[in-house]
Amino acid sequence: MATEIIMPQLGLTMEEGTIAKWIKQVGDKVAVGDVLVEITTDKLSSEIESEVEGVLLKIVAQEGEDIPVKGLLAIIGAEGEQVGAASAPAAKKEEVQSEAPKAEAQPKAASVTEGGRVKASPLAKKIASELGVDLSTVAGSGPNGRIVQKDVLAAEVKPAVVEKAVPEVKAAPAAAPVQTANADVVKPLTNMRKVIAKRMQQSKNTAPHVTITTEVNVDKTIALRSKLNAKNADVRFSYTDILVKMCATALRNYPKINASITEDSMIFHDKINIGVAVALDDGLIVPVVSNADRKGLKAITKETKDLINKARTNTLSPDEMSGATFTISNLGSYDIDGFTPVINLPEAAILGVGRIVKKPIVNENDEIVPASMMVLSMSFDHRVVDGAQAAEFLKALKGYLEDPDNMYV
Repeated sequence: MATEIIMPQLGLTMEEGTIAKWIKQVGDKVAVGDVLVEITTDKLSSEIESEVEGVLLKIVAQEGEDIPVKGLLAIIGAEGEQVGAASAPAAKKEEVQSEAPKAEAQPKAASVTEGGRVKASPLAKKIASELGVDLSTVAGSGPNGRIVQKDVLAAEVKPAVVEKAVPEVKAAPAAAPVQTANADVVKPLTNMRKVIAKRMQQSKNTAPHVTITTEVNVDKTIALRSKLNAKNADVRFSYTDILVKMCATALRNYPKINASITEDSMIFHDKINIGVAVALDDGLIVPVVSNADRKGLKAITKETKDLINKARTNTLSPDEMSGATFTISNLGSYDIDGFTPVINLPEAAILGVGRIVKKPIVNENDEIVPASMMVLSMSFDHRVVDGAQAAEFLKALKGYLEDPDNMYV
């Protein structure tokens, strides 16, 4: 019997994926675990493995197409099997949620061994972890009761199945830049760019932004960084790493900044998870240092480097990009003095960091002396944070940068 291959939900916020490349083609034999297709989302790329064996009878979703979660990608069955009466592509996310699920009897299968080990494919385990599905409650339909991808997805949502013929879909080439007569280049938006545009507009339309700015003497932080790098040959500390630790410490002391808002409540987060904005060639991504206040600076530095490398090689997991409670965006390396960052909802605030500039200042003795100065700009959601609270937080952060010993007072 033919099996439908559908778009999985890789992460709780995923709504659709783009077909990047078909690895298998119509007529190819397929074994369990074979990679069928590569998909991309706004955050990462993933390979979809086959949970069944047979022949790839039909490709429904073409390269370059955006397919909603649970949308039909392809059909696998026996060689020569007719697939004209297969189910239609799944509805959009909002349509699936509105459909009444059918009560279906689950097949009884020995998915858990006597030793308590769950028998599941690697992809099934990954998706179950991301969707919060307890595999011990899932009946497996694979060989010897093994849990496969479709079992996990069925355990999360069981949409009603509508029996329709699959419409013939003509092959659509992947979207490519178009050269116009006047030499303008029209380039279709990538999935990442679409999501960035949507979220930035949502942030500006939803959260009343207020940005406060201060200038900081970072001579002692520069000395601290130089000292740390001289004493640790295995790791190189950056200003962003130091700021992650300092912001985490300040957030523990000023919990009203480590918050978010819903329609009728305020949420003050116990965990302090710092997002670090990373620029990519075609967009921006924010990996997350979880529990940053409970980690030492060396551990933060190693984790940040690893996250940035994964961001640039498109290998971040959904967990490494979710759960941030505060974000840092450092444009100092681009020779930017200061800017007004856009809040990364549902967070209440974001810190913008400018470059370090040597300039004359007047010290406590009324003497003009050279100093290394940095501009900090913090945008905050005025529904959640009041101006005085934001100012107190930024003042504390300034105090840490001007004298790192203040973190331990």
